[in-house]
Amino acid sequence: MSHVEAYLNEQKQSGPLTNEWLELESLYQRRLWHELTLKVNDFVHRDELQQGDQLLKLYENFISDFEHRINQLQLVEIIIPIIRVFKQVDGAIKFVETIKEKVKGNLLATLLCDITVAKAYLITKNVPETKKIIEQLQTKFDELDHVTSVHSRYYDLASNYYRVTGNHSEYYNNALKYLGCIDSRALPVKEKAERAFNLGLAALLAENVYNFGEILQHPVLEALKETREQWLIDLLQAFNIGDVDKYEQLSPICDVQPDLQKAEPTLKRKIRLLCLMDMVFHTSSNRCLYFKDVAKRTKLPVDQIELLAMQALSLGLVRGSIDQVDEKLNMHWVKPRVLDLAQVDTLKKRLDNWTMNVKTMSYLVEQKAGDILS
Repeated sequence: MSHVEAYLNEQKQSGPLTNEWLELESLYQRRLWHELTLKVNDFVHRDELQQGDQLLKLYENFISDFEHRINQLQLVEIIIPIIRVFKQVDGAIKFVETIKEKVKGNLLATLLCDITVAKAYLITKNVPETKKIIEQLQTKFDELDHVTSVHSRYYDLASNYYRVTGNHSEYYNNALKYLGCIDSRALPVKEKAERAFNLGLAALLAENVYNFGEILQHPVLEALKETREQWLIDLLQAFNIGDVDKYEQLSPICDVQPDLQKAEPTLKRKIRLLCLMDMVFHTSSNRCLYFKDVAKRTKLPVDQIELLAMQALSLGLVRGSIDQVDEKLNMHWVKPRVLDLAQVDTLKKRLDNWTMNVKTMSYLVEQKAGDILS
């Protein structure tokens, strides 16, 4: 009797998982490696196996016997729950490195091993090692020409790392990419609400995020609607259209949140820049804005509007020129953003107006063509 058969016989005779062990034995004996892989992948998540070193024994006495016969990426998926058995992170990392050597012929499998190691470092607050692996992984993922099943693991790792280090911009970008790689409807309600809240805060606090349409239209934000965090959705909507009045109304609630209270000067500057962008978007075809009109909406003194416009120009949010003599802004471009329905309606009206002007000009050319040609 082989050591595998002896191990399976022992497990069959005790515990509540007798039927599962019988099925594993049957698949193993019939050499149905694909079916066995799927079964083991589910089996290692059973609550009954999470105590003690049962999972590690499962690997040593059973999985290791046929690991070379199964899909290498699936092998890494199987060993991820097993590393939780290790009480010391060094032992867990050494185990993953051993598996990585066995799956080195599969790029996605090796990437998942690196992600697993980085997560172990991050859990133990070894930020420098986590950073090193994330930087290496980013280069490798950038070289891939399609989205894989491993992308979501990387973006989840990166977003958690940047959340820990306080990099709001990178957290926002990676958290959005993570949600784009999964079905957010499958997330537990509590986790969905937590991710929505963190994502909303990051969008507000990130200095280079001036596009709120993407997060406002994301299904994950539904988890905050009609809850005590509804104010965050209202605040995001205010920033999306640069509504300074709405922001000031919500300021007392924002002060309860430490990160927003600390970033108040940055938030005021940001919403005023967004207000200017919104004015440029909605203004007439000549894109001319007078200082006094901008001052009224942004609630800034007239003598600070030129500085506001210079900031918007330097950040690439708008393009145009500043007329100091006539105190007006001549803007011909505003940075593209994800639009809500009201903004799409505005764009539609402008396109309709442009179409009408083209038709009018065409009609005039037809009428005057005879005079010109004669």
